[in-house]
Amino acid sequence: MIYTFEHFIKNPRLFTSPTQLEVDICVVGSGAGGATAAAIAAARGARVVLLEAGSFLLPSDLTQREEDMYPKLFYEAGGRRTRNRAIRVMHGMGVGGSTIHNINLCKRTPKSIIESWQLTNLSSEKFHQISGETETDLNVLKIEDKDFNENNWLFKTGTERLGYKGSALFHNRKGCAQSGFCELGCSFNAKMNALRVYIPKLVQHNGIVLSDTQALQLQWSGRRIHDLMAQVLHPISRSKICDLTIKAKSYVLSAGALESVLLALRSRLPDPHRQVGRHLHLHPGVAVCGIFSHDVIMWKGIPQSYECTEFLSFDEREDKRLWLVGGSAHPTGVAGMLPGFGHEHAGLMKLYPKMASISAMLHDHTEGTVDADGPLLPKIDYDLGAEDREQLARGLLESSKILFAAGAKKVYVPFRNLKEFTSAEQMRVDELYPENMAIDMVAVHPMSTMRMGTDQTSSVTDDFGRYHHLDNLWLADSSLFPTSLGVPPQISVYSIGRYVGGLLPI
Repeated sequence: MIYTFEHFIKNPRLFTSPTQLEVDICVVGSGAGGATAAAIAAARGARVVLLEAGSFLLPSDLTQREEDMYPKLFYEAGGRRTRNRAIRVMHGMGVGGSTIHNINLCKRTPKSIIESWQLTNLSSEKFHQISGETETDLNVLKIEDKDFNENNWLFKTGTERLGYKGSALFHNRKGCAQSGFCELGCSFNAKMNALRVYIPKLVQHNGIVLSDTQALQLQWSGRRIHDLMAQVLHPISRSKICDLTIKAKSYVLSAGALESVLLALRSRLPDPHRQVGRHLHLHPGVAVCGIFSHDVIMWKGIPQSYECTEFLSFDEREDKRLWLVGGSAHPTGVAGMLPGFGHEHAGLMKLYPKMASISAMLHDHTEGTVDADGPLLPKIDYDLGAEDREQLARGLLESSKILFAAGAKKVYVPFRNLKEFTSAEQMRVDELYPENMAIDMVAVHPMSTMRMGTDQTSSVTDDFGRYHHLDNLWLADSSLFPTSLGVPPQISVYSIGRYVGGLLPI
């Protein structure tokens, strides 16, 4: 059963007492990791409750309007940023988590990355086996060339003309209408995501989903958690409707690399080596825009269906850490990225129909931290190192080259002082260095803040995902990855949820 705030208003004695629920397993966060872990555990016979701070949204609630959907699908309405204001960090909410708004990119974590973690109980072979099972569940298929939109055709054309490596991407879709509004939630219900695949599996096995229910604090003594204190919120005003206590035999944090940390900090969980919230990776990205003589209409069709991997290598001997992918943005997103004011900005926006975009995303070596900025907001400290900035500058240059090779008449690099070029020969990598606040950087894949490992002095959980210092607390989200993945983490987060869900004591 999926319970929304209306159930609490109409029936305050919903559970065994007005404010208490007793189950075997309580999972906090309903995204790729949490929904999967909950569904797997429920199928094994556990009584499971899944908590989600965001709302339960039906396809009919997804209006395809940015002003409606950003507050509903993202923490801080998509305005969350690093402390230095340099990087916007998109962190999803709602039943289904970030799988509601993501663009369905499906890539496995490279074998060499998993092997570098040196986890005794989670080999690359085991993780790839689990990933294969996940891909079957999610109907992961390669995007056919005939389904590329114009933006991705131009990206492919430029990549091939330069002789760079590139290929079509894999997505998890079924019944796609190619509307282009993936990042605002699919009103056609074509995403094979956590809400469509794993939440029904959980409910089928008598699991409970509580939407608009915010986990506030884990109460513990010795080496065990005995209660989770939560509050049910009104989905619009976010005012409290009632308090809720959940008693469980085991607890799982799956609220993402930022919110899981905040809950751990609010709960003052034992952390003798101060590892909670450390080692943050963001997989940040920058984008460039090419202006073509014909209409591109990059917001229509399947976004991000092609990749260039010429500048991405997981061989330690090669310093190639850039993943290039077709960009996609709706009017508010583009307007926020482009610099200028008044007539200058309006002039750039008039070119929107003729724009094509490429994003360069960084397999970052930089590590940041997440701390609490008050009880409910994160303080994200992350300052790109010099080598990472040089990589992103190279990404801006190579993305521009691809756009010119595809026939762009101009390329705009959206620094605060706009850089405009009419040929690749005009561009120099040292003039594209992304200083803080000089260019809009975006991160949609925070990870590694409660990482798994065999050494308790440098990790938060063991290689089963269990918290080192508490016997009945587990993690099942992107917090667990010991390093940056260098690829979109969706499949890996689903897979880590499947892994942990199969290990939880029943």
